Amino acid sequence: MASDYSMDDEAWNRRVSKVEVFLESNDVGDLSTVLEWNINTGNNDSDNRKRYWTSITTLLGMLPNSPIQRGRETDLPDTVAQAIRDVKAMVMEKETEHYNNGMSTLIEKHGKSGGGLYDSAEEYAEKIGKATATRLTRYYRNHDKKRDGPTWDGTLENGLPKVNYPTIQPEADEEE
Repeated sequence: MASDYSMDDEAWNRRVSKVEVFLESNDVGDLSTVLEWNINTGNNDSDNRKRYWTSITTLLGMLPNSPIQRGRETDLPDTVAQAIRDVKAMVMEKETEHYNNGMSTLIEKHGKSGGGLYDSAEEYAEKIGKATATRLTRYYRNHDKKRDGPTWDGTLENGLPKVNYPTIQPEADEEE
């Protein structure tokens, strides 16, 4: 029995959209040529799209902020999800430098996490990066659903999100 390597247009286009958004915001050098070839060839050869997709995911799996993740897919728009991944990667890079520049003996885990020092710069950077991504996701959902709290419209200015924090008005003293 022959294997089926086909993929319908809807599934293909949904997956390719994530890769195209990623390529718009990330310079991956010559890798972009190979990725674009796989996308273009898959666009014209629906009978073998699973093979092209396997190639794409293998190549992107080598990158730190790949748009292809294991687990449940996000319901965020592709551009917002990629912006969050880009910020997370930048935060992790900066926090790794911070940790390695003499702070490794001062940065402690939260008590609920067992306390003590982090085992490596990577562990610390992943913790901070994940917390940042979670916060940005919440801020975007606040914006999207018109909820109270800090909001973010999902765009980046000079590589950074511009979060709008609500101002709290002090209560006026009642006059007697």
